[in-house]
Amino acid sequence: MEWRCGIDSVAHIKTLEEKGKTIAVLGCGFNNIFPKENEGLFKKIIDSGGLIISEYEPEVEATSEKFLERNRIVSGIALGVLVIESAHRSGTSVTARIAKEQGKKVMAIPHGIYEKTGVGNNRLIKNQIAVMVRTTKDIIDEISEVQYIDYKENVEINSNVKKVCLNNDYNEVYQFISQVPCTVNEIYKKTNKSISEINNILLMLELEGYIKKVARGYKVEK
Repeated sequence: MEWRCGIDSVAHIKTLEEKGKTIAVLGCGFNNIFPKENEGLFKKIIDSGGLIISEYEPEVEATSEKFLERNRIVSGIALGVLVIESAHRSGTSVTARIAKEQGKKVMAIPHGIYEKTGVGNNRLIKNQIAVMVRTTKDIIDEISEVQYIDYKENVEINSNVKKVCLNNDYNEVYQFISQVPCTVNEIYKKTNKSISEINNILLMLELEGYIKKVARGYKVEK
């Protein structure tokens, strides 16, 4: 997994919550963890039996160039790369192209044609660099072509989904979503989270099948 603030940190945290093992690749040295708030996550990954990788000397500080350099390692150790969102010019799109050159599975979530943060995703799909995926099962099916992964569909009713969400950071956002569509701006006004954080959480909830995106925002998936 990539080591950055946002969706990548969420992926590491969720893996740890499920008692799994995760790998983080740094764009810096071990003594200069970036962002600083991830130092605790760094320790948890090690304590859980996971792995931290860096090709840099311990005191090397993070730079945007180093994050781009390490992306070849991120894609190189992965069975596949999932692009959640990417703008017109982004490091994520670069990683996707590197992964394609390495013969890895590249997947992307489609976005609305007017969403700036999804321009890269749609272009990757259009240019056949990435396969379009919409559900967790789509991702498992793609990866299973490389390595067999047993998949059991989640058929819990919505009331049970709420109980699951109560145990993680998603609940603050999820509690405002119902059968009546709710927009990102409406959620933003009711929480202390940034627009970026809210979008990341909504994407994860949508991927897991808890909510779905509709014309006027997001609503609970029946």
